Amino acid sequence: MWIQWMALFTLTGIAATAADPVTIGLVFRQGSPVPDAVRASFEEQTERGLRQMLTDSNLQVAWRTEGEIARGEAYDRLIVLRFRGDCTLSTIRPMPRQGPLGATWVTDGRILPFIDIDCGRVKATLAHAALWQQSLIAPGILSRALSHVALHEMYHVLSERTGHDSDGLFKAEYSAEDLLAPVIPHGLRPVAMVGFGPAH
Repeated sequence: MWIQWMALFTLTGIAATAADPVTIGLVFRQGSPVPDAVRASFEEQTERGLRQMLTDSNLQVAWRTEGEIARGEAYDRLIVLRFRGDCTLSTIRPMPRQGPLGATWVTDGRILPFIDIDCGRVKATLAHAALWQQSLIAPGILSRALSHVALHEMYHVLSERTGHDSDGLFKAEYSAEDLLAPVIPHGLRPVAMVGFGPAH
């Protein structure tokens, strides 16, 4: 299924120069439904975080869903996102406490451009830390937490690193405080898009 997905795209492998725009295609794969307000804020915060993460000043981000993709669209890098679990604003339903908040797919040691974000575990991290005790989470708060997880997983893909840092965005575990931080944690090694070549 994912191999077929990759065939829909023409991925450019030309190294970028300072004047060349660099385009990252972010595609929402079918998964758990996400409220419109959460998705809109998620896209805004994630795009802002990508600009902090990458050293290229001409970054362009193209958001797509499965049904919006035109054959032959070209991106310098492509990442496919899928939300899993309960992505509603409610914190009343039982939520899982164990397991990763997000995951990047790896095959034979190669990092694939497919990431999953578990909304239920993200909400559970906030709720069980007693930092968010209301029955509903504000869309901007939930999207911020989901964006931090997404950016962590995107860094795996863009840097092609499977390990983690001791602190910052790319550390192995997130607390509720990390998820609610209004800005991207410092201490991240910048990723240069120059010379990346085609996505794997």
